[in-house]
Amino acid sequence: MGKIKWYKGILMILFCLFLTGCGKVLPDTYQEGSDYQYMENYVFIAWHQQGEGVQYFARNHFIYYLDKNGALLPLCGKADCMHDKETDAKRVQACNAHMVRNAIDTGIAYSNGYLYYVDEDARYTLYRVSADGMKKEEVYQWEENTGVEQWIVHRGVFYYAEHVYLSEKEGVEEQFSLKALSLTERVKKPKTVFTADKGMDVLTIAHPNAYGNYIYFQIHAQKKHGEEEDGKDGEYKSLYFRTFIYDLRQEKLSELALSDTEKDSVIIQGVVFWQDKILFAPYDLEKDELEPRTWYMADLDGTHKKVFMERVEQGMKFFSDGKYLYLSNLNLVQSGKEKGNGKYKIYDKDLKMVDSVTLPFDMAYGAPAIGDSKRMYMLYEKELEDDKGEETENEEVEWGVSYWDKSKIGSYYGDAFEMTDIKYEG
Repeated sequence: MGKIKWYKGILMILFCLFLTGCGKVLPDTYQEGSDYQYMENYVFIAWHQQGEGVQYFARNHFIYYLDKNGALLPLCGKADCMHDKETDAKRVQACNAHMVRNAIDTGIAYSNGYLYYVDEDARYTLYRVSADGMKKEEVYQWEENTGVEQWIVHRGVFYYAEHVYLSEKEGVEEQFSLKALSLTERVKKPKTVFTADKGMDVLTIAHPNAYGNYIYFQIHAQKKHGEEEDGKDGEYKSLYFRTFIYDLRQEKLSELALSDTEKDSVIIQGVVFWQDKILFAPYDLEKDELEPRTWYMADLDGTHKKVFMERVEQGMKFFSDGKYLYLSNLNLVQSGKEKGNGKYKIYDKDLKMVDSVTLPFDMAYGAPAIGDSKRMYMLYEKELEDDKGEETENEEVEWGVSYWDKSKIGSYYGDAFEMTDIKYEG
């Protein structure tokens, strides 16, 4: 009996190691609580993040959360703190909900019980706040010549586009890299994933995102090769727009490409995550946004490519919340190709179109984050009005959180959905 128990014990240990990978290896599916929240991405930043049953929001220099009663509150556990009502600068800095940064567009990221943000002062600094707002601490600070641009947090690692100014005899050289900073190791030392070729004028390393054991990013650059060549495709000869995939387990980098992208005017603008696969499409800079293109599906590593959907206008874009796939025309509305507030065609996991909806607001500045399968969240602001319905001279505004309850998907038939407002009471 003793040997049998010992044998079962060994099997149990091996089974646990297989599931957890000693705490490091996770499957290629979305892991709530630790993974990059791709559904909350809005133009490479996130104003909203989902914690363990809690919703977090970033506005100006503060982080807020929705409590169990639906009230919007600053994320600070200090009993003697007035949070965003503080007038003393030192006390404002001491508030755990306060984000000490110059810019307001770097967003927040939730992972494993913490909210992360980047301070953009004299030196870039990574901070984190505990999920209950009781603790705020500095995680890492970069050198003065180092800039931190677009970034995400995924499975306990901070991935970011690093922009470094290097001193050279003939002047100042710039270097762009994708870096990885472990948030669990005691000694914090960034690891290089990719460094752009110095033979190019790099604009940025853009749109890092992640799913499973893969990181995806783009490089936007121009080649340094002298005068451009003549011909129909000549004006695009200097462009270098590429999408790359990094395999975390094999530490292997590959480019996501199609035969069409051998043409200089054709680029791949990132990926969409859907049913543990990636969706992507070539975009031809020489063609109009209303001209059709083909979308493809592939495994997460970019292999086994196949046609996903044909004859989709170039200006249309897919979004995914894990349960539904949304085909949006907001880019076409933005460019003036189509009229109205924008629409979504909504598909289920079998690619059956289950509904279409019209957005109830003007999104001239771009598409909102699609949200998860239950709700889409947005921040709103309203100018205060007097009793006559006229705007007041007071600089204060009413603000809060609006959300779309997606439980009614299947019943809109093209109508606009409703947004529910949660006002911040202060």
